[in-house]
Amino acid sequence: METKKANIRDVANKANVSTATVSNVMNSSRFVKEETRMKVLKAMEELNYRPSTVAKSLRGKDTKVIGLIIPIQQKDTSGEFFISLSNGVENALSEAGYRLLISNSNENISNELDQIDMYNTQFVDYIDGLIIAPTSNTEDEVDNSLHIRCPVVYVDRKPNLKDRLDLVYTDNYFVTYEAIEMMFRKKRSRIAFISGPIDVSSTIERFEAYKDVLRKYRIELNEELVFVGESSFESGYEIAGRLLDNHDVDGIVVVNNTISMGVYKYLKEKNIQIPKDISFLSYDDFPWMELTDPSITTIRQPAFEMGQAAAKLLLEKLEDDRKEPKEICIESSIVIRNSL
Repeated sequence: METKKANIRDVANKANVSTATVSNVMNSSRFVKEETRMKVLKAMEELNYRPSTVAKSLRGKDTKVIGLIIPIQQKDTSGEFFISLSNGVENALSEAGYRLLISNSNENISNELDQIDMYNTQFVDYIDGLIIAPTSNTEDEVDNSLHIRCPVVYVDRKPNLKDRLDLVYTDNYFVTYEAIEMMFRKKRSRIAFISGPIDVSSTIERFEAYKDVLRKYRIELNEELVFVGESSFESGYEIAGRLLDNHDVDGIVVVNNTISMGVYKYLKEKNIQIPKDISFLSYDDFPWMELTDPSITTIRQPAFEMGQAAAKLLLEKLEDDRKEPKEICIESSIVIRNSL
């Protein structure tokens, strides 16, 4: 039976250190205490671990490879958004002669941190830069990203960092505010807000827009009309039942495409007339929204364009790493149909 070849993580586990420390010992890239260095070298010897000669030969040279971390969940159809974003990244990179290496955090912060660590250690000699669509605003992400050893651009979601970063995003707040205000102008005043977890910048901004429109029209926020569920069809269906069984509403805003499908199915099954009985606003312009009866008014995010912009911004950083961090905002748009 063939023995499994040791990798850098095996060395780190045996020496009881981080993979970054192992990489620092191998590359002499940062100071490591002599005691720790000897532990790592001993673990490498016992495991018969040898660093990749290919990686060594690439050190100091452009590999023409860019890493991309995206957060797609298996049951979340909004994965189409990140696929489109990835296509935009690849489109811009291929024009510049670069290749793309994609990994998926599955919307899990631990996975994301592991992947950042992977790019930052085992793959640090294979990639020239990294694009990240972060999963959340946790402090762990902050600590990790500050030590990434290659140029980084964040896309779609804003990390919870005080320092300026290279970032490509869309105006979630203003476009959501404008769309919800359209519902008020149609004399809707009891509007429910349904969302996935409010723990990333894009969703937080959408919720802030909802609250600010209520404030403008002098309507007190009713916490019972705010629902936060899992990003799934089943969650949307279940939330719609709880909402409509217990509350009299004349408008529903759903800022998650997958949840939106479940809400819409419940409305149709209960023969609730859209928009006569309830106005319905969704997020992300997917084909099914145009095919429904009535067709659904939605907010279209420029996923492909954001991907292109993120790639081009990273290429600029690779040409001149002394450039000041830049934020690029690409406008979203309201696709007006028949559900308001």
